[in-house]
Amino acid sequence: SLYRHSAGAGIRMDGVGYTGLTITPYFDSMIVKYIAKGSTFAETVARMKRVLIECRIRGVKTNIPFLLNVLTHPEFESGIVTTGFIDENPQLKKVSESTWDFANDEQSDQRKVGANERLLRYLANLAVNGHPAELGADPTKIIRGSKIDTRKILVPPPREEAPSGGMRKILLEKGPEGYAKAVREHEGLLLMDTTWRDAHQSLLATRMRTKELERCAEYTNAAL
Repeated sequence: SLYRHSAGAGIRMDGVGYTGLTITPYFDSMIVKYIAKGSTFAETVARMKRVLIECRIRGVKTNIPFLLNVLTHPEFESGIVTTGFIDENPQLKKVSESTWDFANDEQSDQRKVGANERLLRYLANLAVNGHPAELGADPTKIIRGSKIDTRKILVPPPREEAPSGGMRKILLEKGPEGYAKAVREHEGLLLMDTTWRDAHQSLLATRMRTKELERCAEYTNAAL
């Protein structure tokens, strides 16, 4: 659900990760690989710590907490370890209670990582699909926050005459050149609303269905 890689001096990144990527267990589930280098072992370890801390991956579990446990272990930091290092230190695999020096407190505690995202997904699911009956919800007992019918407030007054079509009509009838001329000759202030343009390409497009957009189209048009 979120992918933002990190980089910097002495860091090589190999991977094709992106937000929205589906990770399957059927072949290679590696999202990205980081390679760090430096003039000393300590510098190399510090760079790898930084790049792992700055990396943001949500929606799927990664081995970043485990790697940070390894990199921050005093024995590993000394540079003298053997192939039995992980077997001799099983606590490295216990990441649920691990904490690191993240700039964001919510990133430093594994118990908090993804908590906000899970909450937003839950609220979005309720907003779209309603309260799930399988969890014992009774729609008849839901108390609405307001008993005011907003439709009576938002409904525009009846028009005595049909709308002229505005600037769009000029564009359709006279083309881009005629539209540009009308804009230059207009003496008042012209405003362009991009609500619907942005709605179809960004946030609203992922949170609203077509029927919700259609229901508010009339009121938006009247307000503008």
